[in-house]
Amino acid sequence: MRQWCFFLSLTVALLSGCQDKPAPAPTVTAPPTPTSAIAPTKEPESILERVKARGKLICGVNGKLLGFSYVDEKGTWSGLDVDYCRAIAAAVLGDAKAIEFKPLLAKDRFTALQTGEVDILLRNTTRTLSRDVTPNISFAPTTFFDGQGIMLRIGAKPTASPSPNSSPNNSPPSSPSSSPSASPSPSASPPNPTSSNDPSKSDSKDKDAKSDKQASKSNDELAIALKDLANKKICVETGINASNLEAAFKEANVEIEPIILLDLDGVLNAYAKGECEGVSSEKSQLAAWRSKLPRPADHKILDVSFSKEPLSPAIIGNDDRWRDVISWVIYATFYAEELGIGTDNYAVFKDTKNPEVSRFLGTSDSLGIELGLAPDWTTQILKQVGNYGDIYSRNLAPLDIPRGLNRPWKQGGLLYAMPFR
Repeated sequence: MRQWCFFLSLTVALLSGCQDKPAPAPTVTAPPTPTSAIAPTKEPESILERVKARGKLICGVNGKLLGFSYVDEKGTWSGLDVDYCRAIAAAVLGDAKAIEFKPLLAKDRFTALQTGEVDILLRNTTRTLSRDVTPNISFAPTTFFDGQGIMLRIGAKPTASPSPNSSPNNSPPSSPSSSPSASPSPSASPPNPTSSNDPSKSDSKDKDAKSDKQASKSNDELAIALKDLANKKICVETGINASNLEAAFKEANVEIEPIILLDLDGVLNAYAKGECEGVSSEKSQLAAWRSKLPRPADHKILDVSFSKEPLSPAIIGNDDRWRDVISWVIYATFYAEELGIGTDNYAVFKDTKNPEVSRFLGTSDSLGIELGLAPDWTTQILKQVGNYGDIYSRNLAPLDIPRGLNRPWKQGGLLYAMPFR
């Protein structure tokens, strides 16, 4: 009996142990998922690659502003903004003509950029804080420093009521531009890269003296200049231009009669008809419009500035690589002028022993490859478009727009390229 009880107890214990440790369920291995069924995380397409694949650059421009972007009756494009579009196409595609120019109204320009309708916006656009923080909008280095000024009639008042054939910009700019000095100054010859870049002491003193004379006027000097405009009728567009004009004359304690009109066309037409003695707008606008008047010499753009605003290319904000390309194309035009290399003489430096020049032209280093461009990208810019001085002389010098602040930094201007190394 005891043996039977012991055996029964042992059996119960064994059965309990089996219940405490149930047999593991068989492992079921799921069949491998085909890689095609997994949607890989794809990086956004770079605009650089998009432009290369397309074989052309789509450039958003104005199309009606002489000196910056203008298309004539024959369909020929010209202007500083146009030439920068060409420089980008030359650097990226090796062909400055591989461009589609897309004229845009001021109100549509940023939308066209954000939606990918254009690859870059070069439309006399001022860089401001509010625009800089706009989602998905970024800016490249400034290509022109402009500013709101005054054009005064110094010739006879028109007896008829003429109106210009067309205004330089049918769509008024949404903000004023920055201010170059209006004192004319010949463009100094850039230093020869095969010799020392340091000017002599006497040359340096001369340049410093010129820079001082062309520097922006102080508030007192500005007030003195504005006193000559006392009691004159000045036509101006409503908005920021009107505010700038009134604030400047109020600070100078000079009374004028501002005639505030709804748009730039109305302002220019009123001035052309003789309804006001002066007109206030961006100096680039004034110079472009003056060139269309019957007697441009009868109108003088004064050496006063009411605002500072840099005109800069706008690009999409989420593409660092594209921003790098655009920025360094602009710097290349600055640096080439600083080195003294332009359209007329770039071939002379092909076999140069100067390491600075050979590095810049891509004959000794591969800076272009780091940008995703061909090694000779800077040479293509110089060959097909030129340096900043070439671009300026071709487009803005004929409008009698002095370089002022738009000179190389060694000549007292604000054009300063980052180092090519």
